[in-house]
Amino acid sequence: MERRISKRNAIDVNVYVSLPGQPTLRCAASDISATGIFLKANPLFLPRHKPLNLLFAVHTQSSNVVRIRRLSAVVTRSQADGVGMMFCRHNLSRRRSAS
Repeated sequence: MERRISKRNAIDVNVYVSLPGQPTLRCAASDISATGIFLKANPLFLPRHKPLNLLFAVHTQSSNVVRIRRLSAVVTRSQADGVGMMFCRHNLSRRRSAS
């Protein structure tokens, strides 16, 4: 049985990952929760336990509006088809105070 803090939800969205001094990588997200995300990416390209910048370009179905969301996350686990990432705490506290 998996130990989870919050429920994972299936998602199909591109996420752009930026590392200082490296080209931006485009990855596909397969699931997301309140505390993290799983990205389909080559785990060799993303360092573990180092804050990475994530950029989400979310299209709304009801209009042509694209919402940009930026978050920081760290890779906490790697497997052959991708990486599990945990959102950084400052993202979570900022989201709570904005609601």
